[in-house]
Amino acid sequence: MSKKEKIIEVAKQLFRTKGYHDTSIQDILELSSVSKGTFYNYFSTKSQLILYIIQKVDSKVEEQQNLLLLEGNPNDKQIFYSQLRVKHSIYGNEKISELYNISLGENDEALQKYMAESHYKELNWLAERLIEVYGNEIEESAMDLSTHFIGGLGYQFRYSDQMKLNLNSSDILEYNILRLEKNIELTKQSNQILFPFKSTNSVESQEIAINNIQQRLKKVINDDKFSQEEKEIINFILDETQNSNVRWGVCEGAIRQLKILSSSHSSHAQLFNEVFTIIHKQTKNKK
Repeated sequence: MSKKEKIIEVAKQLFRTKGYHDTSIQDILELSSVSKGTFYNYFSTKSQLILYIIQKVDSKVEEQQNLLLLEGNPNDKQIFYSQLRVKHSIYGNEKISELYNISLGENDEALQKYMAESHYKELNWLAERLIEVYGNEIEESAMDLSTHFIGGLGYQFRYSDQMKLNLNSSDILEYNILRLEKNIELTKQSNQILFPFKSTNSVESQEIAINNIQQRLKKVINDDKFSQEEKEIINFILDETQNSNVRWGVCEGAIRQLKILSSSHSSHAQLFNEVFTIIHKQTKNKK
């Protein structure tokens, strides 16, 4: 374990046992056996440490959610529900929810910027997935449904903690998934919309998408770890994205196959997840 990893693990342990505000940087230094200079080489403040921890957890959530899409049909309700459960499970294991709440009160520009952007990203992701799973007829109401689900879930978790109720957090999540189904049915019967949702701004332009795909794949095409078949798939995607009329559905099938073949190359897992996400957005936009 590197010194940076040691600092992070010790900090997370102390935040859980002593509480964030009662944990000093000196406490972290003593338990991790690193110097003050080493700590400040990685993190200028405790707020920056929180930011790093949250970013790592969020990246883990996004990676696992993307893997679920690779393994099944994006329109499958059960895949969608599993994606919601992934975040709940990882947050629970990492005990990260309290740090999220604390971060809202920290006077750190970078932390506040990240929290605002991640909050919007989560709402937008959920709205887009709802449209993908339940159809275009709920598109305009997708943000209403997204804010209702995420807002209600957050307040119920906080209320349960504050009142010290003996409720299983998984039960709260499952209750809200059930309510989401009911809300979707009500939405289809109503014309009332608070936050009309339009997904065009969230989808990359084709030119930007192609550039991002080519940059990523060209970095790894000459890796000796890849078999001839894997290299042929990478070259196929690169060639396909140079056409004037890119067949995004075909590219999505190719990147799925590449993920399966390259499952042992852990060093490239994140890169292929990123390529899949870009291609999947374009496939969805062409439907």
